[in-house]
Amino acid sequence: MNAQPSARADAEYPPFDVRRFGATGTDVKQDTGAAQRAIDACAAAGGGRVILPAGSTITVGSLRLRSHVELHLERGAVLKGSPHHQDFATTIPYPVQLDPAQPDIPIGVMILADDAEDVAITGPGVIDGNGHAYVLEDTPYIYRCPRERPYTIVFRNCRRVTMRDVTVREAAFWTVRLFGSEDVLIEGIRILNDLKMPNNDGIDVDWSANVRIANCQIVAGDDGISLHTSQPNGGITRPCENIVVTGCTITSRSAGLVVGADIDGAIRDVVFEACVIKDSHRGVAVRNAMRGTVERVLFSNMVIETRLFDSAWWGRAEPICVMVNPWLARFEGGTVRDIRFSNLDCRGENGAVICAYRPGALSGVHFDRVTLTIDKTTAWDGGHQDFRPTYLEEFPVIPVSGFILRNADDVTFRDCRVIWGPHRPAYYHHALDAVGCTRLEADGLSGDSADPARYPAKAIR
Repeated sequence: MNAQPSARADAEYPPFDVRRFGATGTDVKQDTGAAQRAIDACAAAGGGRVILPAGSTITVGSLRLRSHVELHLERGAVLKGSPHHQDFATTIPYPVQLDPAQPDIPIGVMILADDAEDVAITGPGVIDGNGHAYVLEDTPYIYRCPRERPYTIVFRNCRRVTMRDVTVREAAFWTVRLFGSEDVLIEGIRILNDLKMPNNDGIDVDWSANVRIANCQIVAGDDGISLHTSQPNGGITRPCENIVVTGCTITSRSAGLVVGADIDGAIRDVVFEACVIKDSHRGVAVRNAMRGTVERVLFSNMVIETRLFDSAWWGRAEPICVMVNPWLARFEGGTVRDIRFSNLDCRGENGAVICAYRPGALSGVHFDRVTLTIDKTTAWDGGHQDFRPTYLEEFPVIPVSGFILRNADDVTFRDCRVIWGPHRPAYYHHALDAVGCTRLEADGLSGDSADPARYPAKAIR
């Protein structure tokens, strides 16, 4: 098709409306080309707004967003990903590589901004990842899917990025990935994914800095918002730092808000504030399974409700989780320090799990005005914990206690409380169960054990 808009298009449509460039909503190849021509023409003109108009639906493979271009979806517009992975001509590697001797696995990308600046995706319309096209089998609690599933949106090596108001739904793989990017604002977006789709994280902040995520609604089978310094990193070595997440509501079959577990660099100076997490397998978490460092992370002013679910999803209904367990033996050496939890109201089927595989790996965990209410509310079996991903014991038998501490240094409690609900299986034990911990200050923790006739409130060994 001729790249130049027709005279009729000149008269009818705004300058960078995808219809001017041949989008009809009838052919994936044609609509991908038309949308890309609109983006390229907008960039060549010095920037502006590419419009997907109200009432239109087009299906595309890979699009590249250029510097100074805003992709705007009007209300009622739908930009849908192709059901065929081979239509995604733009690929980047799979985000986790445990064996560097193995070749990278290329994964398609629906919308990629690469080494761009001043880019935006806005509007009340919908970006649909077409995730159900990549389901091989519908098992009771999780779909079985091929490894080759496309990312929905990736910003790689970008500067001054904005996402606002748009709805992103049915991601086939990671939904929004910030990879090596700087100065990012994500505000008021909705991510509405299928809770049975594996690996459909909501927002992944990877090797990126100065990121603000505010007032978003996220429903995702995998982690809601996750921070990484992952491998392969494509030569990006900057810390993942200066991250603020506030005012979000999250539901997940994994963790609501999480740092890790793939941490091969530094993650630091992070604030999670004023979020609500409900119906999730794990609430808030810091999990280092590689060689990197995590420091100075704050979680404050939250309501967290968790529940047990199928073990295909990581987690054991912990409202709070901090762990250092190496994925493989060669990843030993990672550390976590200076993690603070303040003014959290937590309810779930498990307690807070604060564990490291060795002394010295985890230090400075502080709880201030944290209330844990623990009650058995589902038929799923408990009584063990989930330390995945690790080459060590994945599901150690550790009974549920309000706070479970292992090999942690400098842990303090101030005005914290453990409350047990009416349903108390035999594996519900202490308010505090601590082993191998140093500089533990537990006077600020109140609450009985689940069975005072059998267990002391605090078991410190």
